Amino acid sequence: GGSSGGSAVAVSTGVCVAGIGSDTGGSTRNPAALCGVVGIKPTYGLVSRYGLIPLVNSMDVPGIIARNVEDATRVLNCVAGPDQLDSTTIKRDFKRIELKDIDLSNVKIGIPNEYHCDGMSEDVIDAWKFVEDLLEKEKAIIKKVSLPYTSVSIAVYSILNQCEVASNMARYDGLEFGLRTNEDYSTEELYASSRSQGFNNVVRSRIFAGNYFLLTRNYEKYFLKALKLRRLIADDFKNVFNGENCVDILLTPTTLCDAPLYGDFVSKHNRDQCAFQDYCTQPANMAGIPAVSIPIRLSKNKLPISLQLMGPNLSEELLLNVAKRIESLVNFPTLESAN
Repeated sequence: GGSSGGSAVAVSTGVCVAGIGSDTGGSTRNPAALCGVVGIKPTYGLVSRYGLIPLVNSMDVPGIIARNVEDATRVLNCVAGPDQLDSTTIKRDFKRIELKDIDLSNVKIGIPNEYHCDGMSEDVIDAWKFVEDLLEKEKAIIKKVSLPYTSVSIAVYSILNQCEVASNMARYDGLEFGLRTNEDYSTEELYASSRSQGFNNVVRSRIFAGNYFLLTRNYEKYFLKALKLRRLIADDFKNVFNGENCVDILLTPTTLCDAPLYGDFVSKHNRDQCAFQDYCTQPANMAGIPAVSIPIRLSKNKLPISLQLMGPNLSEELLLNVAKRIESLVNFPTLESAN
């Protein structure tokens, strides 16, 4: 499901209580969703990035994976807050999040039209509608909303991701950072062999693409245009949360289907897999807003189906309290309860 897949499996099988991962476009929420556990992507700057290997500086956020909302909240309360070693952290004290019995009659929940996309499985659509109906029965106010630039978000994310990957991976030259090979006949040969052996095909392809987009002749056509579109994507969320007919949070799928078979997964190019699996998750990273993935029920294949809550900046307490209520309503079967 993503680069934190190992952490999600460890949490899901009871090897550990919680895991920390990096969430750039859904890399904690997607694995959490496919493994049937909770995944949190905090507001950008709420949790220090010090110690993370940077991939996309403007989107990287330490994410949390846990077996339930209560455990995830405990971990977030421990790691959130300003850090002098990370200049991007929010410069104000963090108020601990409290989970309580929330009155949903005062909560307006938006269902974005654009998240009903091609390729979404019937299992996911049914789970989405199921939770929407549950929340409506709990007196929550359900509204249909629009995020017009969602359709271009995955292309924008891909371009910006590759550009920042090319920049961040430049430090791994075999001298100070990264693998160093024995091919040291010349500095140029050392660079080339170390980077060739140290990066796999996926990373190398992103570096090549990022450098292409950053070429002088392409900079304005691709990179600057992507930055402008990213602003419009972020404005979509601001309008939904603050404009007329606004809502408090959004309810969407986390992934478009349950976990694929390994053979089906590796048969597709990584670029196509990311475009498919990150469709619902990466907009939150580009806007910097918090998101929580909660397991809902099992698919026809007996695999977890999860949904995602998104809210405005620093709305973690509301998101987690609503997530806790959903968790209690759906009573998702964990491995522990199954045994």
